[in-house]
Amino acid sequence: MMRHTLATLALAAATLPGSAGAAAASADADLAIRSITVRPSDPVVGPNDSVKLVIDVVARGADKVDVVLNPTPKKPGEPKEPKEPKEPKEPKEPKEPKEPKEPEEPEPAGDEDGPAPDPAPDSAQEPAAPALVSALPPATRLVPGGQDPAPESSDVDDVDDAATGHGDGWEVWRFLPQKELSRWYPSGPWTVTATAGNGDGDTVTAQTTFSLRRATELEGVKVARDGDDVRITGTLLRVDPRGRVDYRPYAKQRVVFCFRPAGSDDWQDLGGAVTRRDGWFSGRVRDAGDGEWRAKYAGNRRYAQNVSPSKSA
Repeated sequence: MMRHTLATLALAAATLPGSAGAAAASADADLAIRSITVRPSDPVVGPNDSVKLVIDVVARGADKVDVVLNPTPKKPGEPKEPKEPKEPKEPKEPKEPKEPKEPEEPEPAGDEDGPAPDPAPDSAQEPAAPALVSALPPATRLVPGGQDPAPESSDVDDVDDAATGHGDGWEVWRFLPQKELSRWYPSGPWTVTATAGNGDGDTVTAQTTFSLRRATELEGVKVARDGDDVRITGTLLRVDPRGRVDYRPYAKQRVVFCFRPAGSDDWQDLGGAVTRRDGWFSGRVRDAGDGEWRAKYAGNRRYAQNVSPSKSA
């Protein structure tokens, strides 16, 4: 099984030239970090995709800024994620009786050994988890009044004037890591630590957190009337934490049943069910009349929320 490595992603920042006025304001101001912004703020990875982070650090009086990302260590006494139920082993087939070996012919004297056969490929050995790189491009220093360079990700908005503090010495240091986060990195909380320093050797540190979540999927959700009740069934899946397949059943999770009356835009939570070992769930709620139903999974720190398409009973 592929192991999830708790590696560190270190981003080295370089000082980029700015306007003389901005540099003077930064030098005269007290060294401080005002904010750290991570985008996307709630990254979700599927079985085959990845997420490229963008990190903006708003600092004042800094000549350099460094950023380090780490999976947040668990607190003492924090419950561990339940282990996957083991699949039952298939019964072994009876072994066939071995045929008697034929007597080996004596090798002629003086023959040299032939080339050694190629070793059989080890199909059970999985490739190593991708390593987080430590050498990344420098940060882009966005000085007040300067032009915001086009970010590498189309999901990133430009930095507005409010982010740079209207020229009062605050500057935005943007980090664009080339290494993307995928399902092979630890899911759950991550800590971003930014350290700003000046020419006098002073430093200041600030932190923020985000959660890297793996995707979930509500599959085969069905809604049917049964007398005075409505029966809702389906299966909850999650990205396989072992990495063997794309999705696996997600057991012991609560799925909520939501109803939207005809002509309304508001959804109401009217019941729910807990998934079984195979991820399947089934529940009954009172028929609420004309409208649409859907199933919703709220997610947790390691797995993202998901909502099924709406259906009529």
